[in-house]
Amino acid sequence: MQEKTKLQSGQTLITNRDFEKAISEKIEIKTMQGGMQIRPTSAIIGYNDTSVRMSDGSIIHRSANTFYVN
Repeated sequence: MQEKTKLQSGQTLITNRDFEKAISEKIEIKTMQGGMQIRPTSAIIGYNDTSVRMSDGSIIHRSANTFYVN
């Protein structure tokens, strides 16, 4: 049986599995670029290999940003 792990505050989303968990659990995510928060904290509603769509409608490039569990 596979153990379910929860995303924890401050954890960085890296893998597709991390993004899938964040979507399914509707977790608020902080998006950072160069040490600065670039968007208000919001949930992720979709992603692909190059971008992430936030619940506020913004599309953010995955490779240029870091995503943290709030």
